[in-house]
Amino acid sequence: MARSGTRWSWPSAPSGPASTRSFSKPRSQAEQKGYIGLDDIVLLNYPCYKVPHFTRLGDVEVNAGQNATFQCVATGRAAKTDPFTMERRNGVLMTPHSLTSLVGERRLVAWFQVGGAQRGEQDLYRCITQSSYGAAVSNFAELIVRVPPTPIAPPQLLRSGPTYLIIQLNTNSIVGDGPVIRREIVYRASHSPWSETHGVNALTYKVWHLEPDTEYRISVLLTRPGEGGTGPPGPPLVSRTKCAGREGGIAWRSDLHIHQYYLLSQ
Repeated sequence: MARSGTRWSWPSAPSGPASTRSFSKPRSQAEQKGYIGLDDIVLLNYPCYKVPHFTRLGDVEVNAGQNATFQCVATGRAAKTDPFTMERRNGVLMTPHSLTSLVGERRLVAWFQVGGAQRGEQDLYRCITQSSYGAAVSNFAELIVRVPPTPIAPPQLLRSGPTYLIIQLNTNSIVGDGPVIRREIVYRASHSPWSETHGVNALTYKVWHLEPDTEYRISVLLTRPGEGGTGPPGPPLVSRTKCAGREGGIAWRSDLHIHQYYLLSQ
């Protein structure tokens, strides 16, 4: 603190290791002589390589219901005995899932896991540690939780026959997050607990090898990138195949759920 007459002003001095010389020159009012008072001086002689610090913490993106894992990498004199925590932006603290020490590189990796992450846990998180040489705090990283997509409307029936149904997937409107990277249909006879799933590469699809005069339920499955990216089936299309009969000289017969075709003799 510098005194100038009856007024005092605070000088500033650069901070650094004890070996660094620093000088401060007080500025007094009207170029009058002043005095400097120093009190409670503390010198911390910790080399930078000893104080722990974190490498940049990256964002984590998972699909809802999957485990989200943050990797906190501390360098310097960090030890497994030092307290490591992860702090959510709202102040909630998490303990590490596991710790790995890389002695040769003077690194310690702390793994933090959010099990079965849901949309409500999407937030900012950061790593914190403290040792006898000092404390370290990482940047905030975001946990992004995506909801697997599902169609809003059922498929549309375009055409039906005794052993097939031609449908349009009708997936323009979805609930959840994209992008959609795979489309599948799941179908079963209404009276049967067994279902089949087929991949679809077009917006229309022919479901065939079906039983004549039988009601079927057909739904669409959508998948986004990442593990657990397949959403629940959309609303079902409920439709019935036509009765068996002759079509172009061909009779259709269903025997033990295996479709056999017989050419009629002329």
